[in-house]
Amino acid sequence: MVSLQKSIGLLLLSAIIGLVFLIQHRKSYTSSDALLENGYPNKYYTIENPAEEGERRSYSIQTEMHADQYCIAYKFLEATESFREADGLEPVTLATHATADMIETVENMTFLWDGPISIGIFVDYHSYNVLEYLAEVHRCDVSFRRKMNVHFAFRRSPFQTECPLIEIPQSNRSCQEFFATHTELRNAIVGPFQLYPSNLMRNIARKGAQTDLQFIMDGDMVPSEGFATKIKRIANEVIDGKNKRVLAIRRFETSDTAEIPRDHLKLLKSKKLHKTFEFHHRYFPEGHHIDGLDDWFRTSIHSGVVTTKEVAYPGYLWEVQTILHRNDPYNADYFPSRIKVMHSLVYALCRAGYTFHVPTHVFDSHRGIKHTNTIYSKATIAHQEAYAMKEAGDRYIKEMDDLYPHTLSQCGEFSMI
Repeated sequence: MVSLQKSIGLLLLSAIIGLVFLIQHRKSYTSSDALLENGYPNKYYTIENPAEEGERRSYSIQTEMHADQYCIAYKFLEATESFREADGLEPVTLATHATADMIETVENMTFLWDGPISIGIFVDYHSYNVLEYLAEVHRCDVSFRRKMNVHFAFRRSPFQTECPLIEIPQSNRSCQEFFATHTELRNAIVGPFQLYPSNLMRNIARKGAQTDLQFIMDGDMVPSEGFATKIKRIANEVIDGKNKRVLAIRRFETSDTAEIPRDHLKLLKSKKLHKTFEFHHRYFPEGHHIDGLDDWFRTSIHSGVVTTKEVAYPGYLWEVQTILHRNDPYNADYFPSRIKVMHSLVYALCRAGYTFHVPTHVFDSHRGIKHTNTIYSKATIAHQEAYAMKEAGDRYIKEMDDLYPHTLSQCGEFSMI
């Protein structure tokens, strides 16, 4: 009798452990039909309800040398949908970038952007497992597979004379098995312990994009709802790769305790409640301020049609987000980490004679309000100021003056300080 009771007890204990395991591993991939208050998806594919499984395959990617420093692989993973429709309009690709430790944010992007996405992932020896993980996400997540084009880069070793062939074996897991352990797999991924070449990664995302129209956005931003659809018509009217016009997108930041607004009405309400502000309004307002916000709200509220208004270039401190054409200028990829990285593109656009046009209705927001740099950011900036800033600045200013000798008075001097 005692033995039987022990057996029953063990069975019950095993059942409870198994149930707890299943509950803990239910959270996985989001479906695009709902959002949490913080702006992120809240419905999940589960191990009991997996998505359609893609093809199991191995990968063999030949990386290519860049600037004798980096090895790059374009189109490691490719989207299955082109997003080209009968209207004949060019889709707008979200061109973004991330490090290996931002993968949860990368996964969420497909539920926040209603069009194609091109992303550059920076890895190193310790974070290569992110490639295998992303291949599994691409195979097992329908939305990710439809939208996402993934490229990666890493810094070449001093002892490497050429860039290597990267091989990833075929998975032996079912998607159901992947969903059951994906949180642990993702948590095992670490970020690269190196200075992050953000401008290079932005350029990789643009060059690897499947469309000519590209919105350069940082990976931790949340775009307004339906952004790609709403902006497509006006983007095609304004930008063609020849007429030297780009779209400048308004950028905001929202308190950690508030809902991230994803349409202009909620944005206005959050702004009036002092929960949402222009991006870096305390830390670096001159970098992101765009004039005419009150008029922008009025037009967005009273018209259902997205229109634009030209704004003047205010100076080299401006680092506004842009939608531009594949043929338009790229970021200076040799700029030191965290020092005037986006400024290099915006200033180059001004020197090249481009004008900036702000569309109504669309914007993006950041979770949290920045007051100062983190200790890591301060250390990175101090290192780069000491070892790389002057050389990069001198090179860039010479390039601008050589390429565009007649626009200095129009755009003003550039400074790395």
